[in-house]
Amino acid sequence: MKSILRKIFSPKFIIFLILILEIAIVGALWYLFQTGIENIILSSNPDSTEADRQATYIMVIILRTAFYIIDFLILYRIINREENPEYKIPWLVIMIFSPMVAGVLYLLFGRNVLTIKEELLVKEQKKVINALSSSDVDKEEFESLDEYKGVYNYLKDVTKLRLSKNNHLTYFKNGEEFFPDLVESLKKAKEFILIEFFIIGTGIWWDRVFEVLKTKASEGVKVKLIYDDIGSFGTVPENFLDILRKEGIDAYKFHPFRPTLNIALNNRTHRKIVVIDHMISYTGGMNLADEYANEIVRFGYWKDTMLKIEGPGIYNLIQIFLEDFDLAKKKISNYMEFLDGNYPIYEDEGYCFAFGDGPGPYDGFHNVGEDNYINLINSAKKEIYISTPYLITPYSLQKAIVLAARRGIKVNLIVPAIPDKKLVYWLAKGEFHHFLKAGVKIYTYTKGFNHEKQMLVDSNICFIGTINFDFRSLTHHFECGATISGAKVIDEIEEDFKNMVSESNLVPADFKMNAFQRFIIGIVKVFRTLL
Repeated sequence: MKSILRKIFSPKFIIFLILILEIAIVGALWYLFQTGIENIILSSNPDSTEADRQATYIMVIILRTAFYIIDFLILYRIINREENPEYKIPWLVIMIFSPMVAGVLYLLFGRNVLTIKEELLVKEQKKVINALSSSDVDKEEFESLDEYKGVYNYLKDVTKLRLSKNNHLTYFKNGEEFFPDLVESLKKAKEFILIEFFIIGTGIWWDRVFEVLKTKASEGVKVKLIYDDIGSFGTVPENFLDILRKEGIDAYKFHPFRPTLNIALNNRTHRKIVVIDHMISYTGGMNLADEYANEIVRFGYWKDTMLKIEGPGIYNLIQIFLEDFDLAKKKISNYMEFLDGNYPIYEDEGYCFAFGDGPGPYDGFHNVGEDNYINLINSAKKEIYISTPYLITPYSLQKAIVLAARRGIKVNLIVPAIPDKKLVYWLAKGEFHHFLKAGVKIYTYTKGFNHEKQMLVDSNICFIGTINFDFRSLTHHFECGATISGAKVIDEIEEDFKNMVSESNLVPADFKMNAFQRFIIGIVKVFRTLL
């Protein structure tokens, strides 16, 4: 009973109720305009004349016509918008059954774009950034790249970020390895610290990080921090911003939550970035909370990974952070103040391309994360390892995996055995048969919850980052990560994948859900692009 009450009165549930109430009010008003509002108006004034009645009817006809025009324009927009056709299906279904509700919901949640003010800010950012971006890999060397030239060329062309080499890369296969290293690295800061997380949770590791941040800020180090307001809702105090700013930390919430319907509500920063001077940076799947270090047990052992980049590859992560910081602060940063510096150079350890992905107009409305996954899959010649906590794949990504398996590539797909979201997990299981029929080997990680988002191809090129195999990551959220190749650390990554397989159960090739489950999933699948 207590657990039920906690869920009912939890912040997220209250937010959900407020939004449902607002949607209901808007829908009710729209319904009244389209049905019997004239009767309500006239009955409230029994002394109305025939002229009043005619004027009321004309007004209602005009309003109804306006709403029908709006519905048509929204329908036209949905059909003709240049985006994944799968994303249009739930909106078209809702439009068929309840156009007035569909119109409101689509205008508020259906457009994976920034607000008008943010779009204007991004245009100003691009003017500054386009004058800066180049590559520390010269043109002649880039042209000589062999099998992965296409992968990197796509990232360069779309994101306008840098391909780098001469980095030192360190792989952390769990939070127990990552968090102590993070704290020690923060202590080395002399110029600036940049931190961005989807979730910050007060506890053992945040306390240790915060102590270092306070000390560094008092020493004159510039400390900038962003956290997602929805992601961190209920995991930090309500006055968290005040606490940070009091200690001299330049902190902002990303897309602050307000209990009103707005398109920014759907676009969260799911990024995980830490940069210390021009010396050290981190990105990967972990948030800054104790469960990621297994100090708190929620779904068994929490399996997640991070990548430490030392060298020129830091440049991209600084730029990505500043772009988000500008959106949160609503002011353009001095990019050269942070980008211009002496980056350490290490013995050549292959190539590294850190990049970000986000809702339009970033990167010309490309789904960079999804496209990068597809490019990596298409480059495979022998074997692919994939790890993802959520498996609600767009058809294009699903097809790429299936085709790889059918052309003889050994594809290993690792998902959790212990879910954190049961409905999403059901949907993932509902997709198993597509992959199993093609010969994909699916493993369920039985030790706990597999939260890492990684792909390894042919023991030579790898992606580590924040991007899940679901529509929310691939379409709505601000994401990031790094594609690396030819680096020594890839041997450790491959070993970790193999260890995960040994700790997982192989899903039988004839796996099949029961009829009731298939029926429920078949209905929910219509709206899977919204989950």
